[in-house]
Amino acid sequence: MTKELSQKLGCLFYAIANADGKLSNEEYDRFISFTKKKWKHLGAEDYKYMKDAFNELKASNANPNDCYSDFVEYLKHNPSLFSEELKRLILKTANKIAYSFAGINKSELIMLAKLSLEFKKY
Repeated sequence: MTKELSQKLGCLFYAIANADGKLSNEEYDRFISFTKKKWKHLGAEDYKYMKDAFNELKASNANPNDCYSDFVEYLKHNPSLFSEELKRLILKTANKIAYSFAGINKSELIMLAKLSLEFKKY
């Protein structure tokens, strides 16, 4: 996995967690615990890039829609980096983050549906 891909994943997961404009502690904790467990195939450095990107966006209160769009642009320009297995893992992780605090809300649901559609294009 490339450094840039790892960072873009952090960007996407931040966008999902903050889709409604409220990033809860539960969503952040789920991001950390689930990625630590399910993304352990990443090297420590790649995991750090993903986590650092998420944390930087959180600290700057970045716009989640901009972060989502940034990820989609990266996907469009680099479809060969996204195997079917990777797409499934991304969707599974995004769903876990979205469902971590009081279930999924409308903003998160819309973003997840759009992401699923984007993956089907490539």
